[in-house]
This record gives sequence, C-alpha cells and structure tokens, in this order.
Amino acid sequence: MISFEYPAVLALCLVPPAVAVMSAVRSSRHTRRLALPLDLWNGTRTADAPSFWRLASLVSGLFYGLAWMALALAAAGPAGESGDVPSSNIGIDLVFAIDASPSMAAGDLDPTRLEAAKAFVRAYVESPEGAAGAAVGLVAFGAEAALACPPTTDYATVLERLETIKPGILGDGTALGLGLSSAFRQLAASGAPGAVAVLLSDGEDNVGLVHPADAARALDAYGAGLLVVGLGSRGDVPIDYVDPATGQRMSGAYRSGFDDAAMSSIAAAGGGIYRTVDDTRALAALAAELGDLGSASVAARSGTGAAMPGGGIAAKRPVGRPLFLAAMALAALGWAIRRLLFGGLA
Repeated sequence: MISFEYPAVLALCLVPPAVAVMSAVRSSRHTRRLALPLDLWNGTRTADAPSFWRLASLVSGLFYGLAWMALALAAAGPAGESGDVPSSNIGIDLVFAIDASPSMAAGDLDPTRLEAAKAFVRAYVESPEGAAGAAVGLVAFGAEAALACPPTTDYATVLERLETIKPGILGDGTALGLGLSSAFRQLAASGAPGAVAVLLSDGEDNVGLVHPADAARALDAYGAGLLVVGLGSRGDVPIDYVDPATGQRMSGAYRSGFDDAAMSSIAAAGGGIYRTVDDTRALAALAAELGDLGSASVAARSGTGAAMPGGGIAAKRPVGRPLFLAAMALAALGWAIRRLLFGGLA
C-alpha cells in the first residue's frame, strides 16, 4: 500500500494532461504554437511535417510529460507500507516460564508434558521464522522459581540450559505466580523495545506468594505480550517420574487436575492469549503467534507503528528516489530524441 506525505503535490500531475488538451484545442483551431526546427529561420513555413517527424515530436513530448509526473509523485513523498513476515526480531525479548513440577512428567503429551514444552521452545529457537534475532530467556518453576537462562541471542546456550530443566528440580508444587513474575522481572530488567512472556504449564497452581493474575496484570501494564499455554488433560494419565531429591522412581497412573479455567483467567488478566493443547502438533502451530505478540509489544511500548496481521509492524519504505531517477531517465530520452532527430532543443 502506498501513502503520500504531501498528497496536495499530486495536483501537479494534472499539468501535462492539461497542456496536452490545450495544445489539441489550439491545433484544432489551426493556430501554430511553435515553428518546427525543420523550417528555415525567418523563411517561408513548410507544409506539415511527415508522419515520422510528427510521431517523434509526440513521443518526445510524451517522455517530458511522464518525467514531469514522476517528479510530482516523488515530491509528494510516497512511501510503501508493508506488514512483512519478520525476518528479524532484533529488539524483542521473549522469556519462557516453564513448569517443572512433578505433574509435568505426565505422559498425556508425547513423550511427556515437559518434554513437549521443551520441544516447543527448541522449535521456536531453531526455525527460520522463529526467534530470528530475539533474545530468548528461560525461567523454570515448581514450588519455587529460578532463572535457567537470562535473555540472550546465544541460542546454543539457551538450548543447553533448556535440557537442565527436569520435573521436580524446584520442589513438589506449582507456583504459577512466581514463575510468571520471574519472567516479568527479566523482561523489565532488559528494557528491550518488545517483550513477550510465554507460560507453559498444566495449570495446577497450588503454592506461592504471588497470585498469577497479579503477575499477568503487571506484564500487561508494562506493555508485554503474554501467551499462556495449557498442557495436558484432566483425568487419569500415565506418569513415570524420578524424584531428583530422593532418586525414587514412581510409575503408574496419575489423577490429573489440569485446570483449563484457571489458565484462561491468567491470560485474560494480562490481556494475552490462551491456548490449550493436547498433542504436540497443536503446540508446534503456536510458534507463529509469538511473532504477532512480539510485533504488538513493540508497537505498544514504543507508541509508534501499527501491528499488522501476520506478524509484522507497519513500516514505511520511501519510494521517492526510484521515481526521481525514472523522471531523469524519461527527460533524458525526450531530450535525446529532439537533439538527435531535430538537431537542437525544440
């Protein structure tokens, strides 16, 4: 889409058509405006020039007219607006808050809820349309919350730290509020133009001194995007879990208390998006939404630009220079025709 900074200047584009109309009217009245260079100076006027010469004069005039219109368009300050698929997310910080409670060892996602969440993070970091310059950070939480990796563009380090997150490493409990508030602290400390928090959990909030909705509202007030992803399902699900504190292995059926309503309310409190997934394919499809959230956050925090569908920010790309060069080329062609064929400037 093309917009103009000085649209009133576009009125100058009407000058060449107006001149052409006036010339046609005068010609119809058999009045000669200019003497052709083929006439002898102060001599007797010849009859009308042959068709070839008249056509050459017409083409030359057409080039001059187009050159004028191209200059008028360039003077109007044209710019192309585009919402392109982001090839670079530089300036965006994204922190994943990953539930590492024992319940994330449940096997209703392949192979487990936690491994599915980690696969989602890997897919975002490694895909061309994923991180692409964004600083990625990791927060793990259970009964407590801990920073696993500060926001960085060293994706190899991010993936290395991701593998250290295991079920139960932060205690037997799920402190959603602590996890989300820890992600917020990392985003606020960096002060990047764009900020996004992603909460990956089975939603069984049962411990912690920070209410998840309060943490979500803090993110919203900061201008950060929020994606809340509910992992798992309710009912009896298989689980195979090794307690990192005791080394005891527990295997069998687990009565899942996955709380879809609680997760949805967290997203609503933060003005974010809630998605629930019950298979890894649905989880992988969420990567595109992270780009949209990052773009919207940049627009919200900077107060400039407009978020566009498809994950880009409306950016203006000036196109006046090509029009100016085209005008010069057209004018040169018009001059060349008159100079070479008529032997002078007509």
